[in-house]
Amino acid sequence: MKSTKLTMFATAAMAFSLFASTALSLPASAAAKTSADFTDLAGSDAALKAKIDAMIAAGVFEGVSDSTFGITQNMTRAQFAKVATLIYNITVDPTVKVSSFSDVQANDTANGWAIPYIEAAKKAGLIDGVTDTTFLPGDSVTTAQLDIVLLKGLGKKVSMTGLPWYADAVKQATDLGIHPTGKSGNQPANRADLVLSSYTAQQVFGNQTRISITKTQASSSDNKKVQVTFNKKVDASKATLTLKNGSTVVPTTTEWASDSQSATLSTTIALAAGDYTVTLGGLDASTVQTTTGSFSVTASSTGKVSINGTYTLAGVLDSGLTDAATGLNGLVNKATAEDPTQSKLAKEIEIKVTSASGDPIAIPGVVQSVHSSDSSIAKVGLTSDHHAYVLGNKPGTADISVIVQIGNGDAKQLHVTVTVKSDAITTEEIKAGQTSIAKTVTGSVYTFNAYTEMDLSITDNYGIKYKSADISGYNFALGTLFITNDINGNAGTAVGTVAVDAVGNVTVTGNVTSFEITAVTPTGEKATSFVTLN
Repeated sequence: MKSTKLTMFATAAMAFSLFASTALSLPASAAAKTSADFTDLAGSDAALKAKIDAMIAAGVFEGVSDSTFGITQNMTRAQFAKVATLIYNITVDPTVKVSSFSDVQANDTANGWAIPYIEAAKKAGLIDGVTDTTFLPGDSVTTAQLDIVLLKGLGKKVSMTGLPWYADAVKQATDLGIHPTGKSGNQPANRADLVLSSYTAQQVFGNQTRISITKTQASSSDNKKVQVTFNKKVDASKATLTLKNGSTVVPTTTEWASDSQSATLSTTIALAAGDYTVTLGGLDASTVQTTTGSFSVTASSTGKVSINGTYTLAGVLDSGLTDAATGLNGLVNKATAEDPTQSKLAKEIEIKVTSASGDPIAIPGVVQSVHSSDSSIAKVGLTSDHHAYVLGNKPGTADISVIVQIGNGDAKQLHVTVTVKSDAITTEEIKAGQTSIAKTVTGSVYTFNAYTEMDLSITDNYGIKYKSADISGYNFALGTLFITNDINGNAGTAVGTVAVDAVGNVTVTGNVTSFEITAVTPTGEKATSFVTLN
């Protein structure tokens, strides 16, 4: 474990609720336990037992065995990963079987159980490894590291420039009554320390500032999204956000960030120029201080209007690549692949508008017309909602001109040079959004689509991004294949089979309980998911 940096925990300030979550419910027998069931707590004082009972009831702690709580044992990194996810209300997927750290394996009887917690904490930005590939799950946690996590959870700023590096953390934690009594910052924290410190920190947090909307802002690229930020974590399962233009409600969908301290409201149509408010509802009024935020969408003809970005494309038409877009086996048809306004191989010509002060202004589609100086090199198209797109035909350069109009202002003509290259489309990066897939199977044959269940995404060498069905539709250009490995079944019966067809449909036949499926690109990039069948 690193002694001079808090490598185990991210330093982002995250508000937490210690007892509100039972995201991973304990078995009924474990949930019913109290401090009286553990022999090593027999001599503990009543105050400590009361706190332990509260932690057990909330599912944050359980014993190290049926009769032992392990009150004097040091807290390991694996154990603290579990506690950290629970006290910060992090969603944990118990089906995750594969760790991103080489020293945490599912078959490790000492620490394999912690994989779902470690991965959830890492994904939430809460816990780092000691290195990029190792976690050291059995190492102890120091009291200074415990202090810093709890202080950051309370929104406190901690300096680590003093001597020793943890001096400020220990002082602040001591002032708040959450530093383990009688211990220096470099001493290991035991389970008693964690119970007492976490319990006290939760009490402090409960008395702090109530929830407020601190910022509302329309996106800078368009005005179909509104970002809402809060001063602390919000219960996303209860909170509601309503967007209004004056007294008119604007229909939106809400997507919460993983830390529940911000949310994005999305609309299906661009927001018109005007003044808007976002109102927070659904929460106990006693927990909320500021319930509204406001912002404006401005249509300005006085700001700077320009084309955003550079445009390099593959020559997909003249090369004959789109001839392989047959419309069969999940592929898009040739007409779609060669239509700039529909093809994923095209790029939108993005219009950037800034105010006189240089601030970006959110705008809807404003392109009135688009023209290519040489359509045999670059083919262009305009959608009904005034967005312009360009598709590469053959190698060369072409000048693309667009006529744009912002609000009621004068029309402006803009130009951008598009370069079409002969380089084939290749995959720069492939990712699986779901690395662990759990399915309940009935019958002897089961089918699912790998593109969708793995939540695949690809970025090509021209910067174009493809998601799930897009990858399948444009696989004539991307060339993604699936392979399966490590197929397992129940003992005593011959292991079944797993097959993947050209559309990415996975068919499982017979006795199969788990397997790995890997998406492979012609460039050798890979993305793997572990599949469990119940």
